Amino acid sequence: MLPSPPVYPQGLNIVGFIRAEMGIGESARLAARSANAAGIPFGLLDYPIKVSSRMLDDSWSHKELNEPLYNTNVFHINADFMAPALEHFGPSLPQNRYNIGYWHWELPDFPDEYADAFKLVQEVWTCSRFVADSISRKSPVPVITIPHGVTVQVSSEYNRSHFGLPSGRFLFLMMYDAQSSASRKNPQAAVEAFKLAFAKNDPRVGLVLKLNNAGFRPEEFAPIRQLAAEHTNIYLIDQSLSRLEVNSLLQCCDSFVSLHRAEGFGLGLAESMYLGKPVIGTNWSGNTEFMNSTNSCPVNYKLVQVGQDWGPYKSYQTWAEPDVQHAAAYMRRLADEPQWRAAVAANGKYTIRNEFSPLAVGQRMKARLVELGLLPV
Repeated sequence: MLPSPPVYPQGLNIVGFIRAEMGIGESARLAARSANAAGIPFGLLDYPIKVSSRMLDDSWSHKELNEPLYNTNVFHINADFMAPALEHFGPSLPQNRYNIGYWHWELPDFPDEYADAFKLVQEVWTCSRFVADSISRKSPVPVITIPHGVTVQVSSEYNRSHFGLPSGRFLFLMMYDAQSSASRKNPQAAVEAFKLAFAKNDPRVGLVLKLNNAGFRPEEFAPIRQLAAEHTNIYLIDQSLSRLEVNSLLQCCDSFVSLHRAEGFGLGLAESMYLGKPVIGTNWSGNTEFMNSTNSCPVNYKLVQVGQDWGPYKSYQTWAEPDVQHAAAYMRRLADEPQWRAAVAANGKYTIRNEFSPLAVGQRMKARLVELGLLPV
């Protein structure tokens, strides 16, 4: 008689780049926070390959496991990395467990070359309906939207003077990581909108450009550096910041701007809304999960062909070209109309703190796991 398969305790093994200071690492840490808020038993399994210039976030080290403990795995590892990850961990990790891939993808068509990854999971979770729509068109397994739970810790010691920023100006913030695709994140558009919105060197306003991993593709940053040098109200921050410093930078600026061409979720937008900041963002892709015309400044766009291959984003795909004039009009209105600005910001803060809190998201996770019989009712 064959031995019966092992029975594992009910809970989640959250598998991913647990210490990586980049989006995919943050995704796993946010899942830990949501599971914790909802009382789901969990531990974290670190996939220890160097995917970022900084692998120093140890905020969940007390929950890291040496080996998988629970009956369900959630892989915060994108489809293209699933096979090498499972090779690293060995066959005992997926065996006799329910395996969920928490996958990110930013464009309408999920690539056929990732199709083999579906064989490695029983289910896919995504951070937005936009990503779910893309993946579910190709997926033979269920695709469920479980967004990121958003909460932001800040420190008052990291104020404007800490970052070399002036007081008394209305500051717009744009953040961009060189390890992301410049074509997708479209940092240039925020600069163009700002230049359209205000006279050169207008002393009432400023644009803060936070560049991460600027040494990664220095040629991409040359035009932006040149621009900052030519304007007294465009400020460049290109040194590495801790998570607490980044959060505090969001807090000490007045508005966050993301004129992306495509976004899986748009964490910077959501985090700024959590902090009560009015945000300006392209009204297309994952950020429409939480942005609307009453709680933020959604920017008009045209859908266009990507037109050339940019890494995984192939030329045949479509994405959004944001209307820079519309974004500029929002910038002027935010700077000039404090009452309207405060109302938009308050609505945004309410949306994120209520519908996208770690507890609200953790309860969605829990409900799905209960439905699957993986957690007790």
